[in-house]
Amino acid sequence: MKSHDKKLFCACIFCYTILIFNNHAQELTLFQSGGMYGFRNKTDGSIVIQPIYHFAAPFSEGLALVQRFDKKFFIDLTGNIKINLSQYDSAYSFSEGMAVVNKDSLWGYINKNGVRVIALKYQWASSFSEGMAVVKKNNKYGYIDKTGKLIVAPIYEHAFEFKEGLAAVKKDSLYGFIDKTGKLIISHQFTDVGLFTNGACVVKKNNLYGIINAAGKTVLPIEYEWVSLFSHGLVRVYTKEKKWGYVNVKGVFVIPAQYDWAGDFQDSLAKVKLNNKYGFIDLKGNIVIPIEYDHAEDIYQGRIVVIKNFYWGCIDKNGNVVEPFVYKVNRPFSEGLAVIEKNRKYGYLGRDGKVSIPLQYDYAYDFYQSRAKVIQGEKSFYINYSGKCIHNCP
Repeated sequence: MKSHDKKLFCACIFCYTILIFNNHAQELTLFQSGGMYGFRNKTDGSIVIQPIYHFAAPFSEGLALVQRFDKKFFIDLTGNIKINLSQYDSAYSFSEGMAVVNKDSLWGYINKNGVRVIALKYQWASSFSEGMAVVKKNNKYGYIDKTGKLIVAPIYEHAFEFKEGLAAVKKDSLYGFIDKTGKLIISHQFTDVGLFTNGACVVKKNNLYGIINAAGKTVLPIEYEWVSLFSHGLVRVYTKEKKWGYVNVKGVFVIPAQYDWAGDFQDSLAKVKLNNKYGFIDLKGNIVIPIEYDHAEDIYQGRIVVIKNFYWGCIDKNGNVVEPFVYKVNRPFSEGLAVIEKNRKYGYLGRDGKVSIPLQYDYAYDFYQSRAKVIQGEKSFYINYSGKCIHNCP
């Protein structure tokens, strides 16, 4: 191999390694501890950024919007401050290299260097999607491009972001769809709409729901009591017969309407209810977790907290019991924790099915606004999410 080729090969390997590292590094997930926010490694759960923030949004394009006391910042994947937002009242997460910022009720945009690239001059502005953003001026909505050029004049009562080349706009109280030149593609005829997903969009007309395609043709008749937004390529449909099923982008029922209730798919599983019992199905409608539980929480870190015969337990996504059914149900989850009881002692269960605060109290109340009242002996006091006393301590 020639010297030039070797250098080029090494450079390519180096760039590829950096790309893989960055992609891996970006897999951080938000978590809350003691009422504060931090970030974990999504793969192994290790804490990468300590929970020191009073507010935090998920990472987007390598940056996360956070707030500590009254100070707002964008931080990078290592927790370093990249953009100080002290001159702004609020901001949105980055999208397509730009973030919305607000000051004195005027909205504009900054880039990843924190430089203001579109002036603060709008009553409101959305994040960029497909190179376009919704802006509000003189109480009407239109669209700008990433240079700040006005592409669609602000003439609409309301407007949604572009998805798959189309955006919903409201005129005379009805929604239609335009393309990126502002041309009306689907006439104003709907009272509510979703966003296009794989060429399909949920619409509402005469208080009933259905699905149209990008040409405006109906693919699922507008005759259903309710239709959800798309999740994993499917929508939940509630029929006149009061049953739930799942429909694909072509308007075809891939899972028959047979359940008393059905949830969105999460990690390729959906929670369903039948005869007052809960279980989980896969994207093909196969029952993965038997419909036998009195209650089931949403999936959290691969685990599902469930109730059976008035006891809390925890299963994995295959239905295997990972935390035994030993704690009595007291009340539902509140702020991520549930009061549990065993041998007349009370504590708190976390969303992962593990005891988060030990069973040491004679009685315990739900968490509200980051604190909970507990009773120990003749003394009542307040604790935080970590179980630490914060008020009226014994």
